[in-house]
Amino acid sequence: MNHPLLAKVYDTVLAPTEWWGVRDQRRRLMDGLGGRLIELAAGTGLNVPFYPSAAAEIHAVEPDRHMLVRLRSKAEARRPAAPVYVYQGDAQHLPFADGVFDAAVMTFALCTIPDPVRALDEAHRVVRPGGVLRFLEHVRSPSDRTARWQDRISPMWSRVSGGCRLNQPTDVILNGTRWDVDTMWRSGGGSVVAGQAFRL
Repeated sequence: MNHPLLAKVYDTVLAPTEWWGVRDQRRRLMDGLGGRLIELAAGTGLNVPFYPSAAAEIHAVEPDRHMLVRLRSKAEARRPAAPVYVYQGDAQHLPFADGVFDAAVMTFALCTIPDPVRALDEAHRVVRPGGVLRFLEHVRSPSDRTARWQDRISPMWSRVSGGCRLNQPTDVILNGTRWDVDTMWRSGGGSVVAGQAFRL
């Protein structure tokens, strides 16, 4: 992936939604996590300020080298909290052994990753049995009117946002994987879901 302009404007473009509630969702997503964490498709590092202080270490994976520069800058500014290791890598092919993490985090990632099922399978592989997945994702709205609007703008939106698919039924995809979805709640008129799933 190579989106220099998107990386440059990403934080600025998202700033209004962050202040209108997404920051709070990010904070809740990290609440109570500890041990060894992995974040997949970490982007420019908007989750970094909310990484849990109880974590032993955090590994952040991002494929876009331009996003990676901003992610690394935020991670370095976070010191001396728990160490954050930053990698350029693909969530569909993680360079880690089986069961080495206690938790995985994905935030507005599955809508962009080309094969979300493969990415969820990889997260499942690298998280230990009993571990947890926390997610915050765009989804196709249950409202027919909103879903039609998503269908109309999705092709254009995907071109300018690095491949994000606003109308992807990510909630259905999550429920169809090996993760045991424990909680899932909606916001944004039903077009955003957040929750957690367990690795049995």
